[in-house]
Amino acid sequence: MNKLKSDINEIEGVYRFKIDIPFEVKSVCIYLFKIGEKRILIDAGLNFGDWPKLFFSALNKKQITLKNIDYCVVSHSHVDHIGLIKKFKRKNPNIKILMHEIARDLMKWQTNVNNYEAVENAANDVAQQMIKFGVNEKQGKRIVKFFITWSKMIRYHEPDEVLNDNDEIFFDTNKLKIIWTPGHALGHICVFDEKKRYLFSGDHILSRITPHIGNFIVNPELNKKYEKYDFNNILKLYLESLDRIDKLNPKIIFPAHQEVIYNPHERIKDIKKHHSQRLFEISSLIKNNPMTPLKISKIHFGENLDEMNTFMALSEVVSHLIYLEELDKVKRMEKNGKILFFS
Repeated sequence: MNKLKSDINEIEGVYRFKIDIPFEVKSVCIYLFKIGEKRILIDAGLNFGDWPKLFFSALNKKQITLKNIDYCVVSHSHVDHIGLIKKFKRKNPNIKILMHEIARDLMKWQTNVNNYEAVENAANDVAQQMIKFGVNEKQGKRIVKFFITWSKMIRYHEPDEVLNDNDEIFFDTNKLKIIWTPGHALGHICVFDEKKRYLFSGDHILSRITPHIGNFIVNPELNKKYEKYDFNNILKLYLESLDRIDKLNPKIIFPAHQEVIYNPHERIKDIKKHHSQRLFEISSLIKNNPMTPLKISKIHFGENLDEMNTFMALSEVVSHLIYLEELDKVKRMEKNGKILFFS
């Protein structure tokens, strides 16, 4: 494995710690800024290989220690955003960890050893659905293994404060507004500095790629608690979240991967156009031509994908098909135990 590199920039008064990872997104960014006398971190990075060492070394270069940091706001519960929470708390018990209620509930459920059977059942439910959408039984078993392994990689630490949509964190000279932005993750939030109009977008808005929008394992209690939201139609929630961000009219977007975005409105418009094009292409593929989502994904994304990306492509296609189905633009039928969609 190549040696990981770190890069520290100060952008408009915000420190960006950009550190390589040996995965497709190439690097993970943590942001640090001050409001008055308070220092705030956005996200807790990755607890993998040299990543923690590089991050703490980068902090030292700026003559900052964890004891100087007051808050860490977590954008969502994926492993590259929560990795160092426990280390942060060990180094500075007074740092306040903040995350959305759904992120807290999902992490707490997934990591509780008493819930292992429930997590496996939820993973089996997703796998059985994917089998109906075209994958074989062997691939279904590996999907279950993926979700269980993912859950075991999470290291839960109870947050000091739980956030909800439209919450505001007040400081002497400014405030941060919390916007719940489900799509890439159910408990995803963006953080908006209202005074400077800076948006810390996590994985919700990236500069060059669009985040994966697809399937999740969800505990039944969470579905009941948030029953007014259709977690099944995740693309709808994502697109609505984009519109909410656009209305805030951010000046700069600081994403968790890739480059800082200086043209937020144009980038949001491009992402919406991308999904609109994908919806059109999928709908056109199945016009009077019923296909399983797996077959659609292989035509749309290509067949030369590894197993993980094959599942991600299928998951992405399913989210678009459900969106179209809710608009009554596609229908589904069942044949030989498989579900086919057509327009």
